[in-house]
Amino acid sequence: MQRRNAQLWSYASLAVVALATMPAAAVAQSEEAAPAAASIDGDIVVTARKRGEERLQDIPASISAISGDTLARTGATGFQDFAYRVPGLTFTDQGPGLKRYTLRGIQSAGQEQVAVYYDEVPVPGIQSSTGDSGSQIGDLQLYDMSRVEVLKGPQSTTFGANSQTGAIRFITNKPNLTDVEGSVKAGANIVTGGDEGYNVYGMVNMPIVAGTLGLRVVGYHDRTAGYVDNVRLNDKNINSDATSGVRAILRWEPAPGWSVDAMAWYQRRNTHGASEYSPYDSFRERGDSNDQGWNDAVPSFAYFETGKFNSGSYVRSPRPDRQEIYSLTGNGDLGFAQLTVTGSIYKRNLQFYRDNFVWSLGVGPAGETCPNGRPCVRPDLVPELTDQTQNVEQKTFEARLNSTGTGAFQWVAGVFYRDRDSDFRSYSPIVDEDGYPIVASTPPTGFSTAPGAGIEDCNPCAFARVNTRGIKEKAVFGEATLELFDNFEVMGGLRWFEAKQNDVGTTLFQFPTFGSTLPAPYNRRVNEDRFIPKAQVSYKPTEDITVYALASKGFRLGGTNQSAAVAVPDGYESDSLWNYELGFKSTWLDRRLIFNAAAYRVDWSNIQVTGRDPTNSFGFIGNAGAARIEGIELELQSRPTDSLQITTGLNWLPKRELTEDQISSDIAAPGRKGDKIPRIPALTANFSAQYTMDLAVDGWSGWIRGDYSYKGKAGTELRPTAATYRTQKDFSIVNARIGADNAESELGFALYVDNVFDVQGDVFLAAAANVPTTKITNRPRTIGFEVTKRF
Repeated sequence: MQRRNAQLWSYASLAVVALATMPAAAVAQSEEAAPAAASIDGDIVVTARKRGEERLQDIPASISAISGDTLARTGATGFQDFAYRVPGLTFTDQGPGLKRYTLRGIQSAGQEQVAVYYDEVPVPGIQSSTGDSGSQIGDLQLYDMSRVEVLKGPQSTTFGANSQTGAIRFITNKPNLTDVEGSVKAGANIVTGGDEGYNVYGMVNMPIVAGTLGLRVVGYHDRTAGYVDNVRLNDKNINSDATSGVRAILRWEPAPGWSVDAMAWYQRRNTHGASEYSPYDSFRERGDSNDQGWNDAVPSFAYFETGKFNSGSYVRSPRPDRQEIYSLTGNGDLGFAQLTVTGSIYKRNLQFYRDNFVWSLGVGPAGETCPNGRPCVRPDLVPELTDQTQNVEQKTFEARLNSTGTGAFQWVAGVFYRDRDSDFRSYSPIVDEDGYPIVASTPPTGFSTAPGAGIEDCNPCAFARVNTRGIKEKAVFGEATLELFDNFEVMGGLRWFEAKQNDVGTTLFQFPTFGSTLPAPYNRRVNEDRFIPKAQVSYKPTEDITVYALASKGFRLGGTNQSAAVAVPDGYESDSLWNYELGFKSTWLDRRLIFNAAAYRVDWSNIQVTGRDPTNSFGFIGNAGAARIEGIELELQSRPTDSLQITTGLNWLPKRELTEDQISSDIAAPGRKGDKIPRIPALTANFSAQYTMDLAVDGWSGWIRGDYSYKGKAGTELRPTAATYRTQKDFSIVNARIGADNAESELGFALYVDNVFDVQGDVFLAAAANVPTTKITNRPRTIGFEVTKRF
């Protein structure tokens, strides 16, 4: 610990020296400044409805927004850093870049249910082995952001099929065309039970032609500390990662009311190993029948010492993840309407490694008995790695018009097109005793017999298949609002879309125990088109109070299943839901108090669900069952004095269950009427308080902040009687920060303790046949500092 403390202070000294000696030409980020008085996020202006700029509290819809100031003050650089502050927003987390965003308790396997946008760029998930693209949403680092907008409830009329339950928009700061400015942030931290982390972020803004052309560039490098140890391979802190990126935005304003923004964003993350570990009594050594791992049926030959932050994986599991965004957006004032035209390209490449436990197939070490009750065969097939290298490229175009002015009739209308292609490979190379793939010049007998030296990157190879998918979608959408009489409005929205999907795949090498015959290559196609409606009424009895009622349909595309070594259904259908909502938004006490509430009911049908083939080795997606979710969201922001700001939120789901059995012609899923939707807690809550004060030293102000979040318990499966059912227990996290800022020198310091009480919450538990139950937790107690400088 003394060595770590010395390193931490070394980082601090270096950061202070770097800031003190930085030339005056370096530039800064305006959001880092300490505000003279705490602000309320409800006062910020958003563009959530694609109708131009609107004050958040004036919009009759359930939308949460977090300002750039708040993101900076809380040290948020990633999605998980702010998600707990948004009522109704939760997520499942299987590591960096492997998240499924969930709004209002609605989540299942399949395509995305929450649309994710960076400015005008929609960011898709990546397909995974089952085409479950909604579970692998990429994370981009957040710095120099204007705000984050979270739209809750279906947004399918304006944001399309993958906004079935809502949308999240990350809005960047745009170039300042008149002033040179910039910022830098540097910090370091120590994680309890792990190693050290550090980060450097910077922004520079440069007018090129004053008032006409400007450039804003953000760069960053963030090394996140690891704390999970692979005890089988004697590899410590395997889940550390290093993320580097650069974002550049060029703005051109050729005439008043007209602008063109060109953005390029590149990020590369190197995650050194998986975040899951096995803390439970999976081998029944400790004799605790109440332990979450007591029901694990793991063969004794797979033994390792389970425990806090201990992993027993046989393989190394690095996960390089590269993302690129290129976009061009034009805005113009036509007088009667505002024109927006945008085009984008999004690319992502993810190398996803995991252990491939094949005991269930009767494969295992020589002389051992496998879980099928028979002597294990083919010891040369274990251990083996699953290498799921995936990439996606999506091109999109959107053009829309939105009305301007303050007339009784307001509207937005547009067209949308996207072309998404993804490639996927699933290789199973054999690994050596150190967890690295074996590379042989000639395939051993019983492995790949492809020409030459075997299958590239998989030699010897136990299984190999490749897959390519494409989606082409076009849509027309619009919303219109009419004020029938004073302060009473009706709104209607409609979207028509057509989507065409194709899926081409080939098995290169069959798993040896399944025989030598290769499944036939396949080429599957799915086409669908739909109308998606929305209707709403709203009333403002006073300037500061809005009540509304709406009915909106949410929709998610269906898709195809990849052919596997055994038969699975060719594809799955779309699923949809209806959201019925009553909302109340209010501002009180000269804008010092905001209170918002929404009550909703969601009826969800033809749910996309996960199935397994008879060997339990290959997953697929089908449709079965229906569900109902009923909930209440509350959000309160107050500023009792100019120095104190308090924020609290709550989401309660008294009902989140199936309303019919999950049985269809293609799948007999385990869910039965009354089962609760897995991984969705009944209650989530958050509380934050920040106090700002003048210090005795001239020019310096101080601040202190505390953040609390609570996540209730939830089951991991629909059926409580399932052998793989586990309970994710409820947990609370407390973060604390203290700092000081100098308005004249624009220098700031902050010390923080995240996860003050060192809670290892059940963020994600997973159980499967014949392997130990694994857990992913929130980061352990983290102590660190930040230094910021504006120019």
